[in-house]
Amino acid sequence: QRGGSGTPEVAEFAAAELGAVLGVSTGSAGFLIADALDLRHRLPLLWARLRAGDVKMWIARRIAQRTRWLTEAAAATVDGSVAGLASTLPYGRLEKVLDAAVLAADPPQAKTDTRAVAETRGVWVGDVLLGHQTVFGRADAPDIAALDTSLDGLARAMAVLGDTDSHDIRRAKALGVLADPAAALDLTRLANQALNAPDAAGPRRGCDLGRAVLYLHLGPDLFDGVARVHGIGPALGDQVRDWLGHRHVTIKPVIDIAGMAAVDSYEVPARMAEASRLRTPADCFPYSPNLTLHGDTDHTLPYVSPDDGGPPGQTAVANLAWMTRRTHRVKTHSQWKVTQPRSGVWIWRSPHGHHYLVDHTGTTPLGKL
Repeated sequence: QRGGSGTPEVAEFAAAELGAVLGVSTGSAGFLIADALDLRHRLPLLWARLRAGDVKMWIARRIAQRTRWLTEAAAATVDGSVAGLASTLPYGRLEKVLDAAVLAADPPQAKTDTRAVAETRGVWVGDVLLGHQTVFGRADAPDIAALDTSLDGLARAMAVLGDTDSHDIRRAKALGVLADPAAALDLTRLANQALNAPDAAGPRRGCDLGRAVLYLHLGPDLFDGVARVHGIGPALGDQVRDWLGHRHVTIKPVIDIAGMAAVDSYEVPARMAEASRLRTPADCFPYSPNLTLHGDTDHTLPYVSPDDGGPPGQTAVANLAWMTRRTHRVKTHSQWKVTQPRSGVWIWRSPHGHHYLVDHTGTTPLGKL
């Protein structure tokens, strides 16, 4: 049996003949047969969308491969969760939805798999090459995120203090600095003092050493199901409980996005920018895969100063969009046009008249209107 449970058997040497006809290896033909069987018999909703031409073949095959070891019932659950999104989300974002659906579809197996991966944690050092060495490892995702933040903070501190090497080289140097915690603290302190000096020029954002904000999105089952951790992706509630149990945790109130009052100023308050990003974690441009927190918070309807007749309350979550700097430039300096008919929903018009609806489900092309 080549496909997952519930798929029919095929002749032992069918892949050999199919591979010869298609001009591919027997192994590649075998994988193609397995994917086709899973799509036809285990993922009927996705299969229907594939046959209608709504979903790209390679995406459908990736989903089939990701669900192959699930039971028939669990695969059907995943099918219901992802089939409708397979053409509206770029694959990088779809993959996170798929991972969450797989975890939720078979919790016992998900816990077993998570424990197995945890047993592979470690840090390894490669061979020396002309005085340089490679280090690689696997650890809990929040620990890696904290390390990444520390390296960035130290690299920026070095730049503040005059190091002219590239950011990547300074991050590499920061590994050595982290080996001496006291030296890392001293370097960060000196850089922050330089930034706060009266004659300091340039950006005055402080240098941080390992400080990060973890946004945790929980459903009604709290820690018993699957959580979404920004910057990490889906994780089991047990994992999140373990991560938080080893850290100093600050609990912030739930952000009331819908009830956040508008303001009259052009500047977007930090709380409102944060709410806008949490409402729509992805860049709002059609098919954008970008989920980073670094970007611009833009007024969908351009801000008009009250001195020039502008109305009050122009800066509101319903008139804000998070976008990357590139998307911001496209909106501002090209012929693309965008409206936000309601909070978190955008309609984009391309320079040649193609329209796209972007919302929490992804991007839906509307054609030329």
